[in-house]
Amino acid sequence: MLIHRNAFLLGVSSAVLLAVSLLSFSASAESNAKPVLPSEPADQFVREVLRHEIEAQSQDHSLWCFHELKTEDGAQKLLRVCQTKEGQIERLVALNGHPLSDKQAADEDRRIRNLLHDPAEIKSRRKKDREDGEQARKLLQLFPEAFHYQYDGISGSLVRLKFVPNPQFHPSGHSEQVFHHMEGTLLLDPSQKRLAAIDGRLTSEVKFLGGWLGHLDKGGTFSVKQQDVGCHCWEVTLMNIRMNGKALFFKTINVHTFEQYSDFRPAPSGLRLAKAAELVKGSEESARVPGACSATIAGS
Repeated sequence: MLIHRNAFLLGVSSAVLLAVSLLSFSASAESNAKPVLPSEPADQFVREVLRHEIEAQSQDHSLWCFHELKTEDGAQKLLRVCQTKEGQIERLVALNGHPLSDKQAADEDRRIRNLLHDPAEIKSRRKKDREDGEQARKLLQLFPEAFHYQYDGISGSLVRLKFVPNPQFHPSGHSEQVFHHMEGTLLLDPSQKRLAAIDGRLTSEVKFLGGWLGHLDKGGTFSVKQQDVGCHCWEVTLMNIRMNGKALFFKTINVHTFEQYSDFRPAPSGLRLAKAAELVKGSEESARVPGACSATIAGS
């Protein structure tokens, strides 16, 4: 399971684990009726959608090429990314809105070449992606128990809900402890039963082991969005995390992550890492080699 596949889940768990919304599905052209709120209780509706969300994520084996725009170390970086069954390759193609210099491009060539000749590093990255994905799914599975939900209206074709901590929820670890200090909103797609957006904020300071292991400051926020990018596959399009605090031995926690993903195209069938490296290095058009949507999700 690639890191981008679980980016929604990882976005939430990153906020939780590092120092701790998926956009709309357009209404069917066959029906112009205004969506109505579901008839079942809000907690039940959320439980059903999140169960389907987790199942869909676990069955989604689609691979994509796309653009990633992110802010890192005070710089805006544009990358081309291609996913393969062996892992994913990303290449920096612009920095602060400007194409790379010859030296910067050569540095990228060297970095990718070294990666392709380092099976241990590739294996390590895949292992970490799988572990992060599993941890993220476990956290998302707790959402129905960790919060109470209330319908908050309709947003386009999506159902909006507010969530607040469930005082009866008993966390079993530091990650889950954050849930008692977090509230926010969800956007759910009632047609595809997918989680389309989540916005959360810390309403109070989070102290780990009474503060001895560190704390997260009140006011930290995160926002994650995803959408159907084709073939009934949902991918993250935005992740924005802003968390501050202190960790063990007074290390400052300063997580300010902003990432946008766009221009999704199915990866060519049977794509290998070496070929993916060529695609992300090539011209804009060569990076848009179309793939097939068939058999991207098991059972679809």
